[in-house]
Amino acid sequence: MNYLFNPLPHSGINNIIKAKNEYYYTSDNKRYIDLESGIWCASIGHNHNSINKIIHDQLNSLSHISKRVLPSDIDKIAEKLLNLADMQGKTMFLNTGSEAIEFSMILAKLIHKKAKVISFEDNYVSAYGQATQIDEKINIASCLKCEKEECNKACKVLKDKIDKNAIFIFDPFCFSRLVLLPPQKLIKRIEREIKLNNGILIVDEITTGMGRTGKWFGYNHFGIKPDMIVLGKSLGNGYPVSAVLIDEFIIKKVEKTEFGYYQSHQNDPMGCKIAEGVIKEIQENGLIDVSKELGISLLSKLKQELYDMNCVEEIRGIGLLIGIQISKNIIVEEIYHKLVKKGVIIGISIKYNMLNIFPPYTINPIMIPKVVESIKTTIFEIEQGKKISKLSNLNNYKA
Repeated sequence: MNYLFNPLPHSGINNIIKAKNEYYYTSDNKRYIDLESGIWCASIGHNHNSINKIIHDQLNSLSHISKRVLPSDIDKIAEKLLNLADMQGKTMFLNTGSEAIEFSMILAKLIHKKAKVISFEDNYVSAYGQATQIDEKINIASCLKCEKEECNKACKVLKDKIDKNAIFIFDPFCFSRLVLLPPQKLIKRIEREIKLNNGILIVDEITTGMGRTGKWFGYNHFGIKPDMIVLGKSLGNGYPVSAVLIDEFIIKKVEKTEFGYYQSHQNDPMGCKIAEGVIKEIQENGLIDVSKELGISLLSKLKQELYDMNCVEEIRGIGLLIGIQISKNIIVEEIYHKLVKKGVIIGISIKYNMLNIFPPYTINPIMIPKVVESIKTTIFEIEQGKKISKLSNLNNYKA
């Protein structure tokens, strides 16, 4: 590419012309299976027929609107999201996850202007704005192995961390692609301490929401009640729409101020209708349960086939959010590029040397053993190559 600025590591594929469900297609008639759902967005499959129809119909009626008027059914769609979250409050529709995170932080800081902002270490919650300026980061490494029945606020992990009026914002499981599974007792304790200190609890469901973990939202696994829930990615199945679900106690406090907010595409009719369509598809096709069951199947198959491999340190996952920890003696980029040559696009974290599998919920189940076999043979080829290289070096040694 000569003119496009794309400051990211690249696969070398630059001729994608079409996508359908779990596949990309190129201009030279190649097909690649997408194990990342785009950028974790196309959770009900690329180029979904019913979503395409919604886009087509909406373009022919109303795709954009002034902020001083509203589309006819937007309140009904806002209510649907609140009902899914079992929340009494209101919804704001925006465009991107980072924008929605920033909006949630603006509201929280409007209520507690000088509040301490807390999150987990390795939690990525936004590309910009206030959520990138975390005052306290909690390291939960020891919590993942803790065998105590209850989480104590006096524990060194939480001691002196949660101040009065604190804002706690967290992503339940993704952890910058690490895919960590915090114990319920920890999250429940943090919720309790935040509430006792008159704080605000914000859950970033941009990656984990809309069924990715086998429940509607990641926080459902913990039995907590957030004050704000941020949605994105899967909400639009690839179309840029996000939302912030805001509890009524936050709304009441904000409405007492002179707060105003104005963005070009907030509460746009197109994004709202697509979000409604995604909810409908998930509900009517039982995709929450599909995500849960396929996730169990995929995780089990990965553990069965990969655990004996020298470079595989751990395999973690919940629903269709799965991470494979690779030891440092093999670079995940090498695995990635070899898989691309085999027609497989997998997620990776260069920083943490992780492989990630976040496929569409609509992936054909017969592809699961095939995908696992591709990953297994690729890792095996790399391991064997290193053994041969090491043996060759030894054979070339001269006393």
